[in-house]
Amino acid sequence: MLEFPAFTSLCDWFVSKLPIHHAAISTLGDPFELTTVGASDAIAAELEGMQLDLGVGPCWEAKAAGTPVLVPDLRQASTLSWPELLTAAESRGIRAAYAFPMALGAIDVGVVDLYATTAHALSPHDVEEAWAMADVAAVRVVDQVLSELTSPAAEASPRRFVHQATGMVMAQLGVPSDDAMVVIRAHAFAAGMSVPDVAQAIIRRDIDFSA
Repeated sequence: MLEFPAFTSLCDWFVSKLPIHHAAISTLGDPFELTTVGASDAIAAELEGMQLDLGVGPCWEAKAAGTPVLVPDLRQASTLSWPELLTAAESRGIRAAYAFPMALGAIDVGVVDLYATTAHALSPHDVEEAWAMADVAAVRVVDQVLSELTSPAAEASPRRFVHQATGMVMAQLGVPSDDAMVVIRAHAFAAGMSVPDVAQAIIRRDIDFSA
């Protein structure tokens, strides 16, 4: 069972759990900002910023496809249309890059970018683990973003509706109650709905995050 790290340690969590050396996390716009929200170190931050500035790279391809983008050897990736990014990565000792999309239900949160200094393919277990970790990261990132916003989606809600809806989301996604509440708030924020309305829609089963 995955642990649920604090927002500030997310990138270090990826580095400690997977055969990679650098990690960065970004939101890529709508409904959130286009920005890097965390990086394990300066190299990860530089490469992440370059991807956001150029509008190309594994993070954008992972976002568009909704599936991981795995580049086990950047020197063999000459067919990729990221020449400037590939040059920058190699100059910083990066030999492999992997991007995992983050989502909460239908909400596109952003991407986790992982970098390695050795050329190697992630094992099927590593890919599965990284994608599961990206789901946890999505909850943490959305929680952080929403906590910094003043939005109708964050309004106080009738306790009985929210409590019941939170329990249903916990069962649907297998997450703790705090994270289930983040999912509800995120959906409300993205859909322009109030938290009470989303809670009641979940109870009516108009919204099902396991679908």
